[in-house]
Amino acid sequence: EDDSLQVHVLKPGWKEFVQRRALGRFQCSQCFREWSSAKVHILFHMCRRQGQGMVWMRVFRQECRRCSDPRLEEPEFSQETMERLLHNLVLKILKYFYHLPTQPSDLLEVVVDHTTLGVGPHDSARCEGCQLGVC
Repeated sequence: EDDSLQVHVLKPGWKEFVQRRALGRFQCSQCFREWSSAKVHILFHMCRRQGQGMVWMRVFRQECRRCSDPRLEEPEFSQETMERLLHNLVLKILKYFYHLPTQPSDLLEVVVDHTTLGVGPHDSARCEGCQLGVC
C-alpha cells in the first residue's frame, strides 16, 4: 500500500487501474460510528520487469460525518468483494503485460451486497477520492 499514489502520475513503464465503486464498510476510530459506501475507489499502479511484477495500491478513505475533527478511515471489504477486486486486477495485468484480449464485460461488479447500503447520497465532502478528483 502507498497513500502517496496519485491518479495519472506514473513512473515510466508503469500502468494504472482504478477500481471504482467497490463496497466498503467503515468505522470511525473516534466515535465508533459505522457506515457503508458503494463508492470506495482503489488505485493500482503496476509494472513488470525481467519477469518480476510489482503492484502498489491506494485505497481512498472517508471521514465520519458525526465527528467535528474527523480522521480519514480505512474501509474494510468482504471476502467476496476482495475476490472480485483481485479478479479485476488480474485481468488488467493479463491485458497490460501479457497482451491477452479482455473485454470490459469481463470485469466483475464489486458492489456485492446492496442490503447493507444506506439510502443517503455519497458524502463528497468527506471522501478522499472526491477531494483528489478520483471519484
